[in-house]
Amino acid sequence: MSEAVPASGWRTALGRCAVALVALVLLGSCAYVPVAVEGVQIRAPGPDQGDSPWLFVPVGAWITRDAVTPIAVGMCEGAACPSKIAVAVVEVRGAEARALSRTLANPSILVRSIEAGNRRRRALVATSNRGVPAAIAARRMPLRVTASSRVLRHRQASGFVLTIRRAEGQARAAHAAVLARTVRGKLKIVMVIGERPASVEMAAKAAAEANL
Repeated sequence: MSEAVPASGWRTALGRCAVALVALVLLGSCAYVPVAVEGVQIRAPGPDQGDSPWLFVPVGAWITRDAVTPIAVGMCEGAACPSKIAVAVVEVRGAEARALSRTLANPSILVRSIEAGNRRRRALVATSNRGVPAAIAARRMPLRVTASSRVLRHRQASGFVLTIRRAEGQARAAHAAVLARTVRGKLKIVMVIGERPASVEMAAKAAAEANL
């Protein structure tokens, strides 16, 4: 979170997340069992719930840096989901945890990083577009994005809510909520990304209560 984040495609973050999660499930060994995210709603509301609309990833198949351990990752993006949402619980240690703690305490760091990354990418594409027909250059140019954040606290966990949207037009925004708490020397983090800010914040609080 402390590094620059190219943000021109944040409007499609959930779609990309869906593809990544499905790929992980297909590539994961059958020795790995998907781990549900504690605290999230497993069933769709209504009398005829049927199968769970949630997809959970076998986190044992993940290859990560030693300092980062995924605990549970899941998403709900089908028609049966009240709103499209992705949830992850991770543990972080060492220097990585210290860097993330600084972002958690001051989310404006992430806001500046997202916007700066978007500007850099637009500048690079503008340079590569020299001599390209205007219609093609316009399609290649990443959309300009803006980001905003506010502090989020829930019981003993603290973090932030982040909103990213196109600078022009009435496009839907991407919303994220992050809550974290240090548990036995490890920084444990709940991250939620979704379409609706109220659903994202509610899911983050529920997952934090169950996991932090």
